[in-house]
Amino acid sequence: MDDDLDSTDDIQLSSLISGKRAPRHPDEDTAGDDVIRRIAIHRPLELETSSSLDIKLEKGRRRRFNRFIKLFVALAAALLIIASLIWRVLPVNREQDNTAGGTMDSSKKDTVEDEPNPPILPDSIHIFYPPKTQQQIEALNAELSKFSDPIVTKEDFFRKTTLPPPPNYPDFTYTSDLHFTSKRTALLFAPGVYEGIDFEVAYYTSVLGLGAKPTDVTFTNCDKGPHVDAINKFTTRPPWGSGLDTFWRSVENIATNAREGMRWAASQAAPLRRVHVQSDLLLFEGDAWASGGVLANAIVDGQVNFGGQQQYLLRNVELKQGAVNGAWSLVFVGCTGETPLENSGFKSGPSISVDNSPKLRIEKPFITMKESGEFELRVPLAAFSQSHGHNDVLGSQFGGEQVRSFTGVKLGVPSTDGADNYLILQKALDEGKDLVLSPGEYPLAASLEVKYPNQVILGLGYATLKAPLNGSPCILVHPKVPGVRIAGIMLEASVLTGTIPSSSLLQWGMPDVDDVGDSKNPGLLSDVFCRVGGASYDRHVSTEVMIQLYSGNIYGDNLWLWRADHVKLHPGEEANFPHISPYYRQTVMGECQVRNGMKVYGQAVTMVGLFIEHTTEDQLIWEGDNGYVAFYQCELPYDVDQSYADKSFVGYRIGPDVKSHTARGTGIYSNFRDFDVNVATAISHPESDGIVMSNLFTVYLDNQGKINSVVNGKGPSAVSESDRGRPFRCSDNACLDDIGS
Repeated sequence: MDDDLDSTDDIQLSSLISGKRAPRHPDEDTAGDDVIRRIAIHRPLELETSSSLDIKLEKGRRRRFNRFIKLFVALAAALLIIASLIWRVLPVNREQDNTAGGTMDSSKKDTVEDEPNPPILPDSIHIFYPPKTQQQIEALNAELSKFSDPIVTKEDFFRKTTLPPPPNYPDFTYTSDLHFTSKRTALLFAPGVYEGIDFEVAYYTSVLGLGAKPTDVTFTNCDKGPHVDAINKFTTRPPWGSGLDTFWRSVENIATNAREGMRWAASQAAPLRRVHVQSDLLLFEGDAWASGGVLANAIVDGQVNFGGQQQYLLRNVELKQGAVNGAWSLVFVGCTGETPLENSGFKSGPSISVDNSPKLRIEKPFITMKESGEFELRVPLAAFSQSHGHNDVLGSQFGGEQVRSFTGVKLGVPSTDGADNYLILQKALDEGKDLVLSPGEYPLAASLEVKYPNQVILGLGYATLKAPLNGSPCILVHPKVPGVRIAGIMLEASVLTGTIPSSSLLQWGMPDVDDVGDSKNPGLLSDVFCRVGGASYDRHVSTEVMIQLYSGNIYGDNLWLWRADHVKLHPGEEANFPHISPYYRQTVMGECQVRNGMKVYGQAVTMVGLFIEHTTEDQLIWEGDNGYVAFYQCELPYDVDQSYADKSFVGYRIGPDVKSHTARGTGIYSNFRDFDVNVATAISHPESDGIVMSNLFTVYLDNQGKINSVVNGKGPSAVSESDRGRPFRCSDNACLDDIGS
């Protein structure tokens, strides 16, 4: 079908490009809405000359003047970065406005220029409106197919071989070609009903409804709606393919009623949130393996089927027809309806961990669009009990929310210049504005510093911050700054040219400032995904630790902290382990270095949905008291030797001075590819009655070595290759029932 719509078509399908404001609904009168662009253009002074000598002299002056301006700008940027570094080490002692929604002193706000609303959107953000005719439905499906993963047809694939295609193979498969692409995309859907729309959600793509409630944007009368299938079905365990690599994609704030059910065969960093699934929810496809996953703040009218998902977290989900299947571990926090009963998983099936009465819940901020075309940033407030009930699981009735106009929100647009990104974004933060980062990659010359209470940094379409080269974090939240929300972003390590003590990708608080946080206004990390290696051709990217939390009263909601176990191949480079994958290089010792995934020093820190994988020392170190973890998934590194075990590194370490800590649903897996490594235990904690852990287990995934016990030297372990893929469990950290599943 032609890419362009018929001229008589009312629908506005065209993607917004840089310099265009968000379009109004096609039924609205837009007469007189001229696009105004504020562009500062610096032109050299124009002089009238009468001779070639004058012209040459003038050109020389201009060159000198331009050199002076470039030098001045470079010096100014350097001074700002130096000032930022000095600011970090000075004691924090300034007035703060802790009022909800007020990020800075009102007298300062009076001097700050408003941002445009509707905002000027870059070409990585696309807005669509409901189709009204069959022609518009077909055109919208054609447009959305451009944003899906590449496909290979059965005919094309088997044309390259001498073998006839087996009869049970599908007609086509989506591929992992975009696994490490730099492209980022946000697909925004204006309120309304979308009939007959089916599309695959690709890598680094977010599907976002713009209504105040999920049902304001409804996909209906469709086969699949927005969905994720297993990929590489002709090459990975054919004909099923794999769901193990379907990372980095999301759907938020929509309702869907697909005839085949909503299929979401995805793994880590691929959340579904604020969704109303008006059919069955299928978190798998066939016999394809998958390693998810998070479903949060949702209603499912049909049945949730986990299929072969290794592990999964459901948080604040109303289950109208229950949930079935799953492999090793399922965790339910704050769920209602037909929720399963607690089960240690000894007889068969997954362990089931249930917390019906979580003490804290903070939902992720989201954006909406008014009928006028103006945008809003909605910031849900923290809820401190389950007393609100399931009737307000979705929408603005949940615990109350702040509605902030985009006049106070800076829409970040990425530049390839790290100094530009830092200066523009930091200026907005210093003005007390919230940041919404459009899709793309943002190299940073220095850390983005959050200094005011209640500020929001929200990424769309997997906006990616790349760490400063000196080892300072992508984001630094100052101590004693409550209510900050950081959500929807990727943080990526760089090749460091300088080092600071304990480099990281995100730091909250300072090691020398005692900050218990604000129990009435906690901070939030939601859908924060860290990555050390993978997308870079240089395998020397590194950091000491991915996330460091020095402040207390922080709520984490779906974090994946990943040292890459596989990386992008150079052009012409062959895979070093082609039997594992011909598409990537497998990381080996000395590459993509990071010691720890997370270090927690603050008090009363909560993590609901924490994934940490492959770091070269302890994966998680928890030093603060009164910590709470619901759902923890961890893989030990593949490429270490026995020295890793000799140094007693573990998957989950609770510090020796910790008196109180609670954890539910903790799984730690081993796959020692290169050396025969025997780790003494998966979890280490001090003996204290205040440390309570339930449904703990290990899994021997593949290859050599093993984990010899579950916790503190207690619990069972694999003994032979026949135990591959089998969980070895303890119902609690006493491990009195130390038998395998």
